Amino acid sequence: MSEDQKLPSDTFCILPWIHLSTRPDGSMRVCCTANASAVGATNDKKHGGRVGIVKTEDGKPANLNISDLNSAWNNTYMRSVRQMMLAGEKPASCLKCYKEEDAGHMSKRQWETAYWMRDGIDVDELVKETYEDGSTNSKLRYIDIRMGTKCQLGCVMCSPHDSSGWVKDWQGLYPQITNESLKQTMVWANKGKEFGASYNWHKDNPVFWEQFYAQIPYIRQLYFAGGESTVIDEHYEILDKVIEMGYASEMEVRYNSNGIELPDRLLEQWKHFKKVRFHYSIDSIGAMNDYIRYPSEWEHQLKMFKRLDTQTSNNVEITIACAVNALNIYYIPDFLKWKLTESGLHKTNMWPFGAGGINYHFVYWPGHLNVKVLPREFIDKCEAKYEEFIEWWKENWELGVPSWHKGKVTYEQWEDASYGIKRLRGMINFARSEDWTRRMPEFREYLTKLDAQRGTDFRATFPEMAYLLDEPEEE
Repeated sequence: MSEDQKLPSDTFCILPWIHLSTRPDGSMRVCCTANASAVGATNDKKHGGRVGIVKTEDGKPANLNISDLNSAWNNTYMRSVRQMMLAGEKPASCLKCYKEEDAGHMSKRQWETAYWMRDGIDVDELVKETYEDGSTNSKLRYIDIRMGTKCQLGCVMCSPHDSSGWVKDWQGLYPQITNESLKQTMVWANKGKEFGASYNWHKDNPVFWEQFYAQIPYIRQLYFAGGESTVIDEHYEILDKVIEMGYASEMEVRYNSNGIELPDRLLEQWKHFKKVRFHYSIDSIGAMNDYIRYPSEWEHQLKMFKRLDTQTSNNVEITIACAVNALNIYYIPDFLKWKLTESGLHKTNMWPFGAGGINYHFVYWPGHLNVKVLPREFIDKCEAKYEEFIEWWKENWELGVPSWHKGKVTYEQWEDASYGIKRLRGMINFARSEDWTRRMPEFREYLTKLDAQRGTDFRATFPEMAYLLDEPEEE
């Protein structure tokens, strides 16, 4: 199947035909970008404000505690998404991708569709298998599975919805919040136990596991993410079961992981699989990363970088997954220069990944940490820094091209790469695409009170941004 095959419409995405994604509480969704967080206000207050979550016929979240994979695959919500895409319409749950594309980015919709077409999925066949009502006979090829919130970290842009590492700080911080919009953003109603949800949905759930393992012969990719899969027992049990069933050599395993724990057992399991794509969640360097991915320790992360870079088998592909947010967007050039000149990495994020630099995705929620919240004058400073770095990178573009690609990659190919300088300029365009500066009071209150709760110091850690915590003078 040619990657440049004509798609059924300009809004088409392959994922609703081959993929389902879970939330840590057992909710199902079209994909992880369609519901980047599952928290925050929307116009759907009645059912929790959860845009992108697969719903049952009565509009409630289709949770794996009370629903199942098979019925969710062709329920009204999924059928509607497929119908809209075939008609060239934009489902509300998918607007994030379309907005990124408008800002000049390659979105998840675009790269996932291209990836799976290269892998042999025939889009024409998918369309033929789709009935007029949007239901389909196509098989689940790719599942994003998130089993609870167990995690060692409490990242600044996270919440107890996704990390057990946030529970204690949330209990101390939330009662202090006075800004009503911020309070609504940070709500954790009934400790996440709404509409049948539970962070233990994967425990004692024989219907799910029976249906899940029945899909294994068709699944080409398993994707594990937060909580933190490397500290969740069932993650290891799934890998062992797939190996035992004889399908590991035909399957890819993909991770977004904090990389804090990488036991020998896991590295041995990986050797059985066709490919392992490990996206290492690192957002900056030194104290800045420790602040954003609290309470990680940079020296330990460096050791894990080395372990991944030098001790994993040849079928393991390592990339840096940088979550671009209001705290790190100014410092991305520093992160890139560290990676290219100081890190000593040989296997991690080499060409073509990130054009030899870093891979990125945006933090959409919480809104007060989205890059769109930043004042225009600060985004101007970011742009100036980016342009200065881009000129340096153009002169040193081969730093991210490994020896086995030397002579095979031209400067023109590098310059045209989607995740290189195009991506950097796209970040600035995205930051300017909407004005969310009305949320700066939330930004200031959140970081000031979080510092008091944790004993951290935003002003000292991000000195170029310190003035953003100051209340603006009255005009």
